[in-house]
Amino acid sequence: MQSNNRTILLCGHVKDAFTNGGIKNVKITLLDENKVPVDSQTVQYYNEDKSYMDSYYKFSIPAEPKKYIIKAEHPDYETCYIKYDVKYVGRNESFEAPFHYMKHKIKTLQGKDLKDVVVKATRVKIVFKNDTVVYNADAFNLPNGSMLDELIRQLPGVKLTDSGEIYLNGKKVDNLMLQGEIFFKKDKQLALKNFPAYTVKNVSFYDKMTDRSKYLGYNNERKEFVMDVKLKKEYSKGYIANAEGGYGTHNRYTGRLFGLRYTPHSRFTLFGNFNNLNQECSPGSDGEWNPRSLYDGVSSIKTVGMYVFSANKEETVKNDLTASVKWDNSENNTRTVASTFLPTNENYVASSQNVRGHGIYSLIDNELTISKPFYISSSTGWMYYNCGSWYTQRSVTYNKSPFHDNEGAESLIDRIFKSELQPIDTTMVNSMQKDFDTHGYYSSLWQVLGTSKKLPWGDSFDVNMDATYTKEKSTVFNNYQIRYMDQNHDDLQNQYSKEPTTHFRYKAWGSYNIHLLNKWNIAMGYEYEQRYRHEIHDKYRLDWLDGWSKSHHIGDIPSTRDSLLAALDYGNSNYTWYHAREHSGLFHVFYDKDDKESKMRFDLNMNIINKYEKLRYQKASLDTMAFNRNWLFTPSVSFNYSTPKGMGLDMSYGTEINTPELAKKINVTDTTDPLARYRGNNDLKNSLSHVFHLGFRNRIASIQAQYNIAADFRIDRNLIGNAVTYNQSSGVYTYQPRNINGNWTGSVSNGFSMALDKDRLWNLENNASFNFNRNVDFVTLAGSADYQISKVNNIYVTDGLKLTMQKNKFRGALIGNMEWHNSVSLSDNFSTMNVFDFNYGMTATYVLPLNIGISTDLKMYSRRGYSESVANNNYLIWNMSLSRSFIKNKLDLRVTGYDLLQKISNHSFVVNGQGRTETFYNSIPSYVMLTIGYKISVNPR
Repeated sequence: MQSNNRTILLCGHVKDAFTNGGIKNVKITLLDENKVPVDSQTVQYYNEDKSYMDSYYKFSIPAEPKKYIIKAEHPDYETCYIKYDVKYVGRNESFEAPFHYMKHKIKTLQGKDLKDVVVKATRVKIVFKNDTVVYNADAFNLPNGSMLDELIRQLPGVKLTDSGEIYLNGKKVDNLMLQGEIFFKKDKQLALKNFPAYTVKNVSFYDKMTDRSKYLGYNNERKEFVMDVKLKKEYSKGYIANAEGGYGTHNRYTGRLFGLRYTPHSRFTLFGNFNNLNQECSPGSDGEWNPRSLYDGVSSIKTVGMYVFSANKEETVKNDLTASVKWDNSENNTRTVASTFLPTNENYVASSQNVRGHGIYSLIDNELTISKPFYISSSTGWMYYNCGSWYTQRSVTYNKSPFHDNEGAESLIDRIFKSELQPIDTTMVNSMQKDFDTHGYYSSLWQVLGTSKKLPWGDSFDVNMDATYTKEKSTVFNNYQIRYMDQNHDDLQNQYSKEPTTHFRYKAWGSYNIHLLNKWNIAMGYEYEQRYRHEIHDKYRLDWLDGWSKSHHIGDIPSTRDSLLAALDYGNSNYTWYHAREHSGLFHVFYDKDDKESKMRFDLNMNIINKYEKLRYQKASLDTMAFNRNWLFTPSVSFNYSTPKGMGLDMSYGTEINTPELAKKINVTDTTDPLARYRGNNDLKNSLSHVFHLGFRNRIASIQAQYNIAADFRIDRNLIGNAVTYNQSSGVYTYQPRNINGNWTGSVSNGFSMALDKDRLWNLENNASFNFNRNVDFVTLAGSADYQISKVNNIYVTDGLKLTMQKNKFRGALIGNMEWHNSVSLSDNFSTMNVFDFNYGMTATYVLPLNIGISTDLKMYSRRGYSESVANNNYLIWNMSLSRSFIKNKLDLRVTGYDLLQKISNHSFVVNGQGRTETFYNSIPSYVMLTIGYKISVNPR
């Protein structure tokens, strides 16, 4: 019979009882319940270079109930036995036996001393082992005091973005791991910027089965692509601590504190970071350092936190606790000239803004995972931040160009505001000074709980819940002084608003998964979600109170409730109660094959959602209800294929449907901002987007080459854009949301990295992309019969090239990057734009005599093709540092020079289909800093 021919797998793992690591060369014997041998084998290894090598075995046994004894033998360990009873087969393809925990035999030395063994290893940078890519950390030259992010930037084929996202050969990393366990899941940046690079042995990239899939015994979920940091042996158990502090010219300072206690089943990390440098990269870095990232003014940041991981010996219970607090103070000063393309001409706005802000941000998150006797995952967290800001803004609006002959934007701003907003010429429409003061808080508490149960016959079911409660409140003061030139009229407004919000959301869902023997799976489920949001927008006009503007400052409020109520702005105050309920039918079909020859995954999701929304809206005498009921169908399909040699193919198609906010469908007008009014639109429709992706990646091991190419395409239907009415006489904009069609984007990108010589001293990397964007939006003037459409075709081409050479104590790189932006429109007043931003330069690190390390980078940044001559410029940026270690490399001294030529540009020029904006910022001044660092490690014997 067919059932007699069917076999299943009996799998298990062998671990060292003390270190919890895998053991090589263990003989496994499978015996029946009478201790008669059935089969035997030597353990295999789940990639020796991964953190905590996994030793495992797989026996093929008859698909029938039977009792077994599994024996593990090794000459250095005591023999270990495990009993396992196969009770019910059903549609199960495999069974997992309990772990073998083997204990070392006690050895004695009889009159002989062990001789020292010297191991000489060549520093190979990259090793390809099946689908795993391993980088040897010691093969890269890093400046003293470097953190993990500096190491990641040097890895060929790896990209680290400013936000902390990591890509290998175009594939995004889902989780950062330390010794095989997730590390700082909520914020990769914390680990990247605080974990010391000198402790790292290697960095591996591979696909990892999720804990839930491990429990079920097959890939019920897609594998996670992870970056696994493995520590050197001397740091794999014990204590690590390092501290760094520095002070420089112009009162620049930095400090860092990091401590780690690590064992095979636990980690305890404390960290602190503070600086007022506004930048993260160090001299000599190959990162995509971009001066435009410094345009956020001047800020000082202080962060402290902790991370605690613990697990039981069998790793069936794991707990991750993350807690952090961040303080931020900033000062941003900007001066801007912006123009908007109108059907017949352009208008111009020149403005100056001085902003000061502060905030405190805190996070606590605990994640618990239990994988026996059934799978449970829990996430409990709380986030809180309290912030405030103050600023003064001055602006002048023109109907025609205010520039004089050969005058740049910076000169124009100086000329305007030195005149203290007095009329300069007849093209001026209005002038404004706005003083702004706000403070508030945001608090959110959440609980996520998921359970999975594997049934005896091979199927499984899931039950999950997710709940969030959020409360926030803001208090805002706005003082306006506006002069309308056509009426020679001044408008003075002192505004005050209180806006508390309460929001909660909860959902519950369950599904049943049919696990078929041919690797196909069918999952069906149901999900219910409910949301509630209550918003209060109390707005007051304090200038309506007699004598208020002359006798009070911004931030003052009336001392009595009656006086405050007398200033209530009923025309703009509003109150909303929002309710939403969603019923979803979930249908998921997937195929997953994972063997030695290849990996293949196919997913089809066909979810149907019934969404009901209700909004009660009160404003002045208006008390109305808005309703919306939608049936939403959001199918998606994806296919993934990969081989052990690194070839991978990804294809996907999906749909996105967004329903318009009910508040935007209320036909009311908000005039809180005197120069910008907002109107509702009851005719808004749902937006629909079609998203396509195709990606291919491969590698050539003989030359350590990796390459990838990807194509993405997106079509948007009924996007919600703002139709704009502009009053030329007053300079007032009126915005109304409306659906618009015609927007789509398409892009092609590729990247490669390869060694150029047999000794792997030279390495070449290149990343290029082509992006086409059809941008369709509204633009009009007051009095037009209908809104007009602006269609702009944008082409973006980027290319980045890097040539790296490393030999002995020297590492150098030649770097070049180019960005080209072309904008074309059929509008008569739109001039075709071709603008170039490019940079080129070098970076180098070298160890001089007396063990002095030098790191430097020198880059020329250039712009061409901008309409304003001041934007077409060059500026040369040079950074350098000198460092030396003392006391057996425990004490580091470093001198850093930032922008030594004092050429940092505080100017940006941005062009899009609706206009152009030229902005000048305050920025960090050139400085020289002395930094002292100390590191210790304690390893138990």
